Amino acid sequence: MMNFIRSKLKFLMWVVAIVFVGGLFFIGGRRVGPSWLASILPTRLLVSMPGCAKTAGIIMRIGDHNVDIDEYKRVKENTIEVLKSRYRENFETYSQNMDFDLLTIESLTRYAVLLQEANKLGIYVSEEEVQNGIKEFPYNMPFEAETRVRPIPYYTWSKTSDGKSNSAAFKRVLESQGKITPEVFADEVKKGLRIAKLREIQNASAMITDLEVKGEYKMLNDKATVKFVELPYQSYANKVTITDSELNEYFQKNIAQYRLGERVNISFIKINPNSFLNKVKISNAEVAAYYRANQQNYYEPEQVKSRHILVRTEQNASKEDKEKAKAYAQQILKDAKKPNADFAALEKKYNNDQFEVRSEDLGYFERGKMVKPFEDAAFALEPGSISDIVETSFGYHIIKLEDKKAASSKSLEDASQEIMSKLMEEQSWVIARQEADDIQYTVMAEESLQAAIDANPDLGLSIQETGFFAKGDMIPKIGSGYTYKDITDEAFKMKVGEISNLVEIKLYGDRVLGYYIFKLLGKKPASLPKLEDVREKVTTDLKNEKSKKVAIEEAQKIMAPVKPTDTIENVAKLLPKDIEVKINESEPFAFSRDGNITGKESSLESMEAMEKSFKMNVGEVAGPFAGKNGVYIIQLIDRKTVDENTITQNKDELNQLREQITRQKQQMIYNTWYQKAKAGTVIKTFISLTEPS
Repeated sequence: MMNFIRSKLKFLMWVVAIVFVGGLFFIGGRRVGPSWLASILPTRLLVSMPGCAKTAGIIMRIGDHNVDIDEYKRVKENTIEVLKSRYRENFETYSQNMDFDLLTIESLTRYAVLLQEANKLGIYVSEEEVQNGIKEFPYNMPFEAETRVRPIPYYTWSKTSDGKSNSAAFKRVLESQGKITPEVFADEVKKGLRIAKLREIQNASAMITDLEVKGEYKMLNDKATVKFVELPYQSYANKVTITDSELNEYFQKNIAQYRLGERVNISFIKINPNSFLNKVKISNAEVAAYYRANQQNYYEPEQVKSRHILVRTEQNASKEDKEKAKAYAQQILKDAKKPNADFAALEKKYNNDQFEVRSEDLGYFERGKMVKPFEDAAFALEPGSISDIVETSFGYHIIKLEDKKAASSKSLEDASQEIMSKLMEEQSWVIARQEADDIQYTVMAEESLQAAIDANPDLGLSIQETGFFAKGDMIPKIGSGYTYKDITDEAFKMKVGEISNLVEIKLYGDRVLGYYIFKLLGKKPASLPKLEDVREKVTTDLKNEKSKKVAIEEAQKIMAPVKPTDTIENVAKLLPKDIEVKINESEPFAFSRDGNITGKESSLESMEAMEKSFKMNVGEVAGPFAGKNGVYIIQLIDRKTVDENTITQNKDELNQLREQITRQKQQMIYNTWYQKAKAGTVIKTFISLTEPS
């Protein structure tokens, strides 16, 4: 009870402080704005006082750049938009493990650090360059600036039907889609171009020798083909016995890896906004008023609906392989242009071991969602028409345009259901918050979660217990440790027996998932466990280790009498009869640093086997080699090597490879340089970015 009273007194003290600070805004009958306050008070002082921090809006300082709340929110929203565009239908899945605040902080930091480095070097961008940059946006922006403004082609979208620029439409599109003025947009483009020039200066320092290029070419084009047999570690699990003394010895030797972090156990009540939807009433007049106030949000850019057939190529494919793939695509194109051609049927007809052919219905998409060559080709087509071959980094495409929608604005009638759902959801958050506040007062006054249930029998509340969990873990009966991070943070600050303040949980886009009040039932400090606490995991780990050791030892015994000139078939006859062994043949493969060799029926992953494949003679048998899932014995059945003449003649491929290696080296140089520049920049965060702003 005293904790509750103290929290309320603290709140009243802040009210008094805010009223006092508010008085600063009226001096001599004249209202003084936040910019004045920010200009006369040091940043450190401003942000040390919550009232002033909120007034000044400063939440971070990166070198000499202050990040205000508006900039932070804008970059965070754009970060989410960029990720949605990148992951498309997989975004919901991946977003569960993304920390958008950390991504936003890194984006803001990188941008500010690079701009300040550009200032030090005096990097200049002319007005002509800025105007051209506006026309080419977002395709000319470096990735460091991709979250500054929503990445869509504003200039192109604002053109009239005859292709002429329209300044009024440009301003309208910027404000509705980018939520930014033309002046601020031009400034962001200018800064992005300055960063791009800074990157060019860094890139110029990457030097690549002919020897490096030829060495890489040889590694990518020398090919080996092997036959192999696998002795899976798992097949030896039943041959392994573990004594109590072995288990204890293994546990004591590896106890550090089983260390248990600090853990807490809570009981909680959840107030779910969805349970209040039936109490929400939204009138048609409210829907119409919302539509009028937010009409810019219902602008729909030009869209096309298409499907395509892709003959896939690898990015590092040779010129010869690309030419073969393109010729194959030309062959498919002849069928694709026949009346009523079925792209799915063409995929089945043409997909084979040599050429990977895929068809896909892409649905509707706007500009900026596809790679540039594909986008240009798709938007240039008329409904019902089929493109010629379009080359992208993915391979060769044949595009069929099925429909085209001109840019338009949704009518009130079309948008009404969407608005109704949005307003109902938002109103349910308000009702849920009101109920949650009342529940919090009841719980705090009575110092009991049960009191809230007794006082609100119509709400269907219940008390649930999570069991012990550590920071970063999934919270049992609640959800992801990332999404519900605020619950974890609060719980680990509390003392056993204390009841939390009301915790609001939001998803990206400020969607409220629920309100939680919980009691800390128990806390366990970080500790080294007893064997009984982790016996199952330790037993599994030891059994896996012993199975691997037995498999390797048995394979070594089998291979002891085998000569390099023997055959894999003869070796297979020596393998244990109780293990199903199949001789598998790999696809031709180049050397790779992950040790992964793709087989026609199964694959192997062993760096030892990979390295040996390029050192042994054709026909030679070698092994055993420890791999990820088993022990392998291999026989080299073919190897193709490229000679100096072949390397020298393939100038186009060498040039492409040089570009690829150059980009890799440029990235390494840039990363090293950036980390040094970042380390030399004073970065301060003044308030918790997980707090509601």
